[in-house]
Amino acid sequence: MNARLQSCDGGRPAEAEAAEDGALVAGVLKGDAGAFERLFVKYRQGVFAAAFRILRHEDAALDVVQETFIKAYESLGSLKEGERIFSWLRRIAVNLAIDALRRRRRSGEMSLEEDLGDGDDAAGKVAAPPDGAAGPASEAADSEFAAALWDALGELPESQRTVFMLHAVEKMTYREVAQAMNCSIGTVMSRLHYARKKLQELLKPHLAGRIEGRGRYRPG
Repeated sequence: MNARLQSCDGGRPAEAEAAEDGALVAGVLKGDAGAFERLFVKYRQGVFAAAFRILRHEDAALDVVQETFIKAYESLGSLKEGERIFSWLRRIAVNLAIDALRRRRRSGEMSLEEDLGDGDDAAGKVAAPPDGAAGPASEAADSEFAAALWDALGELPESQRTVFMLHAVEKMTYREVAQAMNCSIGTVMSRLHYARKKLQELLKPHLAGRIEGRGRYRPG
């Protein structure tokens, strides 16, 4: 991936990783700056990847990496016992990336290529209902609708938005999302259902205008 974000992590067994991470977190909480630096080096690439999949812009994703670790350092004491540090970091990064994307769209910082690519690769896949019917993001073929979709995501409660993004963009299974969110699979499914329902409500005016013009919609 990005040369500036190469990790020294060599892919060890989960138990060893958890033990090492626990020791590093404990060290940070005791004021060990070196322990935090080791966490940063170990997980910065994964955090960058999560941010880049949403932003599709290297510098913007690097900014999210920095913000993520600043926020993590300030709130590391809130990490629940047994919660995986990378799942927690990725959750922070996903929400920061969505906020950054909305700011970039509103300020006009995004190029047309980035805008369209973002809609095709991310927004165009995130809202497909579980029964396979066309969801609101299946019609996200241009920047106007993509912008509306990302704005709508910002209207979701954070818990629903995070579950939605982890499942739709990060391609995590229900079980993986449940582990990342430290909740049950049933809670994940419920939040995902309400997130999709809310998105369809928020995007209905935009969706109706697009699909009526194309003759794709058949009510009932």
